[in-house]
Amino acid sequence: MLVRPSRTLVFTHDDQTLIGCNFLSRKTFACSPDLVAVLNAWTKWQPPYALAALAEGLTEEEADDLSRQLIELSALVVEGSELAAREASFERDWSWGIPTALMHFCVQNPDYITAEEAAQRQVDKAADSTSPTLWLRNAPDQAIRLPEALDGNELFRLMARRRTVRKAGAQTITLKQLSDCLFAGLGITGETHGVTGSLPLSMTPSGGARNPYEAYIFARSVDGLAPGIYHYSALDHDLGRIEASCLPKLSELTGTQEWADEMACLIVLAADLRRTMWKYEDPNAYRVVLIEAGHIGQNIMLAATHHDLTACPTAALSHARISQLLKFDSVAVAPIYALTLARPDRAEFERTSKAMAH
Repeated sequence: MLVRPSRTLVFTHDDQTLIGCNFLSRKTFACSPDLVAVLNAWTKWQPPYALAALAEGLTEEEADDLSRQLIELSALVVEGSELAAREASFERDWSWGIPTALMHFCVQNPDYITAEEAAQRQVDKAADSTSPTLWLRNAPDQAIRLPEALDGNELFRLMARRRTVRKAGAQTITLKQLSDCLFAGLGITGETHGVTGSLPLSMTPSGGARNPYEAYIFARSVDGLAPGIYHYSALDHDLGRIEASCLPKLSELTGTQEWADEMACLIVLAADLRRTMWKYEDPNAYRVVLIEAGHIGQNIMLAATHHDLTACPTAALSHARISQLLKFDSVAVAPIYALTLARPDRAEFERTSKAMAH
């Protein structure tokens, strides 16, 4: 076995303690300046006991034991391991620097809590502090009343009907309904021309027309579609079946949210960040990619509302599980956002609508 220091390590201080973090594995550990110096001097693949030659006072056996601890903490990487492959992908495909990488990778695969635990945390927090105001109002003597927005405007009336209902009624939706939601979010409507050639025009704005998003459908109960995992080709407006041993529970893909298991399907929006990186070297473009997920998701929700469906958006994703099922070939390809589709439970829909009206 050969090892070397990870190339995705960062270090910071926390109350006089030096903390190391491998942002690809999301593992953190306390360490000493001496260890940082040793890791910095270690440049090649070597046996674990080679640490003895770099750190004074260690026997080969002690160095071997310490190396194995550092491997567990992701400070050292084993040649040929999954982490080594991810590092190679990072070095090959990532061009937006370390600060953006910290944000992108460290928020993936968190430990989720149940809805009941989350609710209790809000109750506990409300007992100790006041929530920030959720809207700002103008002073009455400075306010200019605007014309009513909903009067005679069918588009606005459709938008106002949108509700997130996490309780399904009849579970089955039609292939036409799914088709319209996918096209509304990602459909290609034409092309434009840039300095390097033709670029796709889609149903939502895309920074530089780079269209970083692909949609993957985990279909449970869609008329005319066998249960399974599918890729949506926006250019051709068709679905391609992805080979998988079985369709997992949707809660396994959405941070253990059990309500998702009753939904007809899950649409996962995955970004190939390399498409946007190719044109935009400035890491600010990362924000543009995230914003674009909102554009796509809103169109999907409005199309669902048009069909009397509920589209429930979520960013609570099981990133590693989704990436494994979809066989993503780079750390620069990642699930960002997802929406479930279903026919809503009518009583829950009416309750939610009345609550929102108040």
